[in-house]
Order: sequence, then C-alpha cells, then structure tokens
Amino acid sequence: MGEIKSYKHIFFDLDHTLWDYEKNSNEALGELFLKYQLNKLGIDSCDHFNLCFEQVNQSLWSDFNKSKISRDTIREQRFLRILNQFEIDDRKLSDQLSDEYLMLCPTKPHLMPYTFEVLDYLKDNYQLHILTNGFTDVQRLKLEKSRLNTYFSTVVTSDSAGYKKPMSSIFKFAIDKAEARKNESIMIGDNLQTDIMGARNFGMDTVYYNPKKQEHKSSVTHEVDCLSQLKSIF
Repeated sequence: MGEIKSYKHIFFDLDHTLWDYEKNSNEALGELFLKYQLNKLGIDSCDHFNLCFEQVNQSLWSDFNKSKISRDTIREQRFLRILNQFEIDDRKLSDQLSDEYLMLCPTKPHLMPYTFEVLDYLKDNYQLHILTNGFTDVQRLKLEKSRLNTYFSTVVTSDSAGYKKPMSSIFKFAIDKAEARKNESIMIGDNLQTDIMGARNFGMDTVYYNPKKQEHKSSVTHEVDCLSQLKSIF
C-alpha cells in the first residue's frame, strides 16, 4: 500500500470516464431528431439515428487520435456521413445538425455513476487533473455545465498541448503543467490505446476504467468497472 499512497497527482480522461458521452449525446441527438423531423426524411427512428452517429463518430475519432484527420474534418464529415447512410444528400442540413449538436451536447450534465462521490473523496488528498483529446472549447463547456470544473487544478486538451494521446509528448506536457512527477502520477481512462497504453509508454501508472467489462490482454496497473472502486485504490 505504501507505493499506492505515494501518488500525488491523478489525471482523468473526461469523455466516457467522468462525462457520460453516450447518454449526453443521445439526449442531444434526440432533440435534433425531433426538431428537424428527421423521420420525415427517411430516418426510421431516433435509435437508428443514434446508432449511426455512434458508429460514424467512433470511426472519425479513431482516425483523429491517429492523426489521420483534423478536428475540422470531424465537424464537417460527421453528420454528412450519417445522412448519407440514409441516402439523404443535404449539405445545408448536415452543417445545421453539426453546428447545433456542438452547441447542445456539451451543455448536457450527465456523468458516469459515482463521479461526484469519488471526486469528493479524492480532492482533499490528491491534485486532480483532466487530460483529454477533446477540443478545448467543448471540453471546458462540458466541465462547466456538469459542475466538474471546480475539482481540477489543470485541464490539458490536445488543442492546448499540440499533441494527442497516446503520444508521450502530451503526457509530458500535462505533467509539466501540473508541476508533477510521473512516479507520483497516475492516469485513469476508458480507452486502452489512448489512455492506458499512452500513459504506460510514458512511464505512468494507470487505472483502466472498464464499465462494460470488455476482455483484453493489455497491461494495466489497476482495473475497475465502476468509479466507486477507485476508493479501494486510493
């Protein structure tokens, strides 16, 4: 336990780790589905619309994390590709959906279970930080609207750092900004490649947050399927 207690800095991923991306996104998409009456354009259900978004979004973010595409490509292509899957060719509608989604979704406040309870438990004994590949303007709005912003000493995004997870450079940037040392720091995240492998290759300990209990063969320092289990680690 002595080594565990030596941690001073805890770095959290935001989306899917603390901020419930799936729930917030589905809620925002549902509102857009009704507003634009997408059922009249041939999209049979909101659930189908949400599923297509999830698939397209995941693919685009995977390419972004690998530096294959830019932030602008995600914003320009996301809804265009979704509409195309329903044989809807309407660039104006695509741009409207993209702009309104980006304004609406970050204002949604839903968090993963036990987020506040765990942060309240940790805040007095550890310096807490955010390390995310999300965009600075969007992530800061999420933190503000979900009332998470007061918990974190630093917030590092791929925009602000000029690097993306899993690159070691962004972990070095975050450590320096936090005035921390890697042997006193630990990374908590849901993505085995960007969060866990990235931190491990940099030399930081890790907590893999795996709420769906997906099987894997990755080397992790700790693994939890509920944030409440962090209390047994720290």
